[in-house]
Amino acid sequence: MTSQNLHPDDYQTTALLYDRCLSPLFKALQSDIRTFIFHSSHKRIIDICCGTGNQLHLLESPGITLVGVDNSISMLERARRKCSEKVELHLLDVEQDSFALEQFDCAIISFGLHEKHPASRQTIYLNARNLIRQGGTLILADFSQERVGFSGSFIGGALIPIIERCAGKTHYNNYLDWMRRGGLEGFIDRRQETADIISRPWGSVICCAITINDQARSFNKHLALLNRALAS
Repeated sequence: MTSQNLHPDDYQTTALLYDRCLSPLFKALQSDIRTFIFHSSHKRIIDICCGTGNQLHLLESPGITLVGVDNSISMLERARRKCSEKVELHLLDVEQDSFALEQFDCAIISFGLHEKHPASRQTIYLNARNLIRQGGTLILADFSQERVGFSGSFIGGALIPIIERCAGKTHYNNYLDWMRRGGLEGFIDRRQETADIISRPWGSVICCAITINDQARSFNKHLALLNRALAS
């Protein structure tokens, strides 16, 4: 996997703010992801849109190979301060560039889809899926359509939209599109994936694990087409 030339980016002034103000909110979610990965005995993990590296740092353990990619050098600089030299960090624009084909046990995309244009979401998703060996896991964490309890209603209905609006017009419009399309649940359903819920923090975020099994997926698609044909 090849890194691009390092250059300034839009997160240059916000990486520190993100790290100090938002990262603490993700600790419970990241802990649940770590528990799932360790329980699944995954050994080669890639964190796509890894940000300031908190998830990678949490996953560091003997025998585990970790790779993080992000399109922000400012985020990666903070990630490098947290992670040991054993963690590979690469500057990569996941909206424009494809990954070198490697076999990972697990790929993580945490809050890296809602801010993107729908076509870019699809590119990121497919690139990530293609990196994972058969039987491996794709972990997706992002905003949920369903808002559970008071915290879900307050955080999802008021606080998150304010934060997303502060991130800029394009970012906010992509977030609104994400929610109109059903959040992470809608994203997974449209791709006819079967997912297990790992975590549901705040009542307005959902984290799911998709097991990569293309043979079973192909069989299920053919079975669904056969059922529709028989019903007609």
